[in-house]
Amino acid sequence: MPLLTLILLFVFDPYLRTMPGVFVYLMLVVVVNTVAPAISLFVLYRKGVLSDLEIANRSERALPFLIVLAYFILTYVLLVTGDTMYIPSVYLSTWMGLILSIALALLITKRFKISMHMLGQGGALGTLMAVQNIHFESHFELNAILFILAGALGWARIRLGVHRHIEVYTGYLLGFGVCFLTVLMGWGG
Repeated sequence: MPLLTLILLFVFDPYLRTMPGVFVYLMLVVVVNTVAPAISLFVLYRKGVLSDLEIANRSERALPFLIVLAYFILTYVLLVTGDTMYIPSVYLSTWMGLILSIALALLITKRFKISMHMLGQGGALGTLMAVQNIHFESHFELNAILFILAGALGWARIRLGVHRHIEVYTGYLLGFGVCFLTVLMGWGG
C-alpha cells in the first residue's frame, strides 16, 4: 500500500509532480522497505519462528511488526538526517504516519488480531485525503474507488475467516485516522 499511495500521490499531487527526482527517490525507498521486511519475514518462516507467511497466529505477530517498524524507523531517520535529497515535510509526515500506525497496531495486536491489510487501506486513503486537504482540492472519484476497494478487501478477509468484523474495522479506522492526522498536522516534518 505505501507504493500504491506514493504512485497515487505523484498522479494527483501537483507539488510532487514538480519534483520527479524526489518521487523516484521515494519510490526506491518504498520498494526497499517492502522487499527487505518481506525477506526478513520469509527467513523467520523458513527458520520455523513463524508458522505461516500470513502470520495467522496472533502470538507470532509481535516480532514481524517490530521488524517492519524497525525498517521504517531507520528509513525515517535516514530521510530526515540525510543530505542526499530534499524531502518535503508532507512526505516525511506520510512516513511518520506509517510508523505511528504500525506502532499502534503492535500495541493493539496484544488484545486482538487487527487487520494489517485494512490498516494499509485506511492509511492510503487517509494520506491521500490529507494531501487533498492541504492543496484545497478533492478527488471524490479516487476516494470513492479506494473506499470501495477497501470494503471489498475487508469483506474478503472476513469471508475467508482470517479476521472478525471488529479487527477489520479497527485496522481501517486506525490506518485512516493516524495517517490523515499525521499528514494534515505535519507531525513528521
